[in-house]
Formats: sequence, C-alpha cells, structure tokens
Amino acid sequence: MSMTSMEDGHLGKLFGDGKKFYDGYRKGTVQELRRSKMFTGMMGVAYAAERAANLVMSIIEENEDRMQMDDAEHLLITGTLAIYRVDIGSFMAKFVNPFDYNSFDVVEVHPKSGLVKEPKTACVQVQPQKNMPAYDLLAGYILGLLNDEVTWLQDSLSPLRRTLFQIYGLAQSPLTASMEDHFAELVDGEFDYTNDTFTFEGTNGWSWRLHFGQPLREGYKVEYQKPRQTWWNTLFEDHEKDSTGHYTLSGFFEVVEHLAESPRRLKGATDWNTDPIFLRKVASDYPPVAKAMAGRLMDDNYSADEIYSFYDEPISEEQADTVRYLDRLILERAHA
Repeated sequence: MSMTSMEDGHLGKLFGDGKKFYDGYRKGTVQELRRSKMFTGMMGVAYAAERAANLVMSIIEENEDRMQMDDAEHLLITGTLAIYRVDIGSFMAKFVNPFDYNSFDVVEVHPKSGLVKEPKTACVQVQPQKNMPAYDLLAGYILGLLNDEVTWLQDSLSPLRRTLFQIYGLAQSPLTASMEDHFAELVDGEFDYTNDTFTFEGTNGWSWRLHFGQPLREGYKVEYQKPRQTWWNTLFEDHEKDSTGHYTLSGFFEVVEHLAESPRRLKGATDWNTDPIFLRKVASDYPPVAKAMAGRLMDDNYSADEIYSFYDEPISEEQADTVRYLDRLILERAHA
C-alpha cells in the first residue's frame, strides 16, 4: 500500500465519512454541489473534534487517580516527576475561537511532594500533525505530562527540563532514575551521590567529571582526565564564574553534551561556536588543538580584546586578560 493511500485511510478513520450524513445534498447545480462539498468537509471536521473530545475524556476518566479537575477549571496531573496544573478553561477559549489559537499557555509545575503557593512554570508544546483536531492535540499534551518520566528527556521539551532542574537540581529526586539511565546510555556516565559528582566519557580517550552540590559555587567544578592518567586535572573551579557564559556551557544537559564531544570538536573550533576560555584551557594542555589554533593566534589582526561572546557582547577586561595568558601557553604548547 502506498504512503498516500495509507494516509488517506488514517484520515478517513479520523474524520469519518461526512458524506453518509448528507447524501441529500449531492444532487443539484454546480454551486450546490460545491457548497455541499464545503459543508461536508466542515461537518467532517466537527465529527473529528467530537471523537477527539471523547478521547480526552476517556483518558481523564481512566486515570482518575492521577488526573483530577479543581474548582477553577484546572486539570491536575500527577506525573512521575512532578504535579502539573493545566488551565483547561484557557484551552477551551482558544478552541472556541481557533483564529486566536497558536499555542498552549504555560503549565504550572509543582514538586511531587505537593502543590506550592509559588510554582515554577514551563512552556510545554506538542508538535501538531497535519489535520490533527485540537482535542487530539490536548490528548497528546496531557498524556505527555502524565508520562513525564519519558517525555522530559525529549529534545523538544527543554523548557520542561529546565523547570524540573530549577525545582530539584542534581540531588537525588524523582528525576534521578530516568536521568541515570539516560546518561549511562548516552555518554557512559555515572552519578556518585556520596561525593556529588558525575563522571562520563569524552572523545580521544578523555574523561570528564562534574562536581555539583557545592553551595559556594554558582556552577560546576569541571575536571578532566587524559589517557593513561590516574589523576584529575581541574579545568574550572566554577564554570559559571570562570567561563564567558557561552550557551554550550549554560546548563547541565548542555555542558554534558559539549564536553562529551570534546576535545575532538575543539580542533578547528572558533570563539563563536564554543566558549573561548574553555577552548584555550583545553588547548593549553592538548597539542592537537594548540597547533590548530597557533596560526590564528599569531595573525596580526587577532586581538583578545575583540573577542565577542555568543550574545554579541565583548568579553570583559578580566576575561580578555585570561585569554591572553592562555594564548601564551597555547603557543608554547604548539611549538614545544
């Protein structure tokens, strides 16, 4: 069966055969037939919406122990990781006027321990499919929150991930089990909650270790271990304070992803697509990256004062001084 016929079959099941309700309109003038076709299409959409609404209600009824309505038209969803409070009234208002509908409002995210007075919020989106009724979209939305232990790791749900991290951090929490499985598979990573560390593999035989749970640090202490080394080298005492704030080092998931591809991804990297201080700290202890950078650092047009952050702002004078110091180490390493 072709993809086209399969799609037509699925749409037929979704929308139903509106013609069976209005066969009486099929005879008449050209304009009457065209109006009949338009009317049949509209009723088909309405029929699909009715079916989708029944689906939403059946999901809520079948999960009554984890989905309940409060007296303010909010649906409370008890996920595995958190409690979510969805404004159903707002969604309904947008469905009544589809021209006003463009996205979901933010959802309240409460810790699993119970509702709080000042909850965090997240903008959680469901990717709509062609011809998907609005209530099918709502069904996908509430099912995604109900099964948050799986969905929170999806790329499209980074706002929810950030919010859950704001609530729980990296301490043992409802996030722990799924996060351990995810990073064990992704980067061969291991959490040590006794010492508050996360250790994982990079490229070229390097290993990385992040220290969290440090009250006097804004970010993570970052260490690395090169091949055949039994000791750990400190890269950053506090990556938030000691780097330029590049987006690749802006959050736990981002830091792990960036380091897991390093040092390989740094060979040929620029000060635009990675943090310039991070790049130089690695290069100062890794000859392949140092040699790749040497020509650029010796160019007459190069200046540490003209390095801009990813947010198109010049790095600070203190950061430029750090860059100049590291540049000297890199040139020594490249020509050693």
